[in-house]
Amino acid sequence: LAQKYDPQKEAELRTWIESVTGKQIGPDFQKGLKDGVILCELMNKLQPNSVRKINHSAQNWHQLENLSNFIKAMASYGMNPVDLFEANDLFESGNLTQVQVSLLALAGMAKTKGLQSGVDIGVKYSEKQQRNFDEAKMKAGHCVIGLQVGCHR
Repeated sequence: LAQKYDPQKEAELRTWIESVTGKQIGPDFQKGLKDGVILCELMNKLQPNSVRKINHSAQNWHQLENLSNFIKAMASYGMNPVDLFEANDLFESGNLTQVQVSLLALAGMAKTKGLQSGVDIGVKYSEKQQRNFDEAKMKAGHCVIGLQVGCHR
């Protein structure tokens, strides 16, 4: 799992987070984000007041609470539940690859919602395209035999 971690993506994420928040992460990406303060500030930039209380304490449980609040805020921002990481993935360096995936997905969601940042990161989500067919067109579709039915010679 650790082999899937991409240092290039980490550098892009660092630049994106620092440009959005105006805060420096520091030399160690994991340690810089571990207390959750910068992540909570990032969420508040993307969606104001999404994290109401940010703990600046060095206490472990305060830091875990920050991470938990950040993850809840990502979910309310519209993130897909499978894209979210768990607090211990970052706090105990359990699964930094999942943290990276989550932050990239967050960047993509922010881009989809129109965030303009100096860094082009994340994949923009596609928009739903609704198609409306009239009754005649729908009935015509019932007469078509799909190619997956198979062919007999």
